Amino acid sequence: MYLNCKKIKSNFKFYLILVLFIYLLVNFNKTNLVFAGKFYSKIQKTDSSEKMFDSSQKEMEILKFQIDDLSKQKNSILKEIVKLKKELEKYLLQIENQKKPNKSKIDLNYLNFKIYFSKKKESLLKKQLYEISLEQIDLEIKLRKILYSFKN
Repeated sequence: MYLNCKKIKSNFKFYLILVLFIYLLVNFNKTNLVFAGKFYSKIQKTDSSEKMFDSSQKEMEILKFQIDDLSKQKNSILKEIVKLKKELEKYLLQIENQKKPNKSKIDLNYLNFKIYFSKKKESLLKKQLYEISLEQIDLEIKLRKILYSFKN
């Protein structure tokens, strides 16, 4: 079997140059020019600072997603509270109508229980709304701290 030695050497050189070129592209130090007063200064990014920046970006995205999720929960709770208030008004109107002498006491007691439980549910929803608001404020503060750390 005959091997063409020149072809093997030229292929090897080509692949070696290609691998070196790719290595230089990947490991090239990135620099940025920053205007500082009258002068431009060169800032070199290190791998650790880039990794820290990338992880902070991911953390910021996660925090923004959590804040959006909490605001959606807040909106749904507010809608439910409005719905409960409408039901309460309806029950109160029914009680006023049942206070007439021809209505039974059982229906009146049933409506009173409905009012009691809907008020209790409304208070629980308001507590949840308050807790969600506090959590949302906490996440917004964390997000501001991350943004502030990038500015300095």
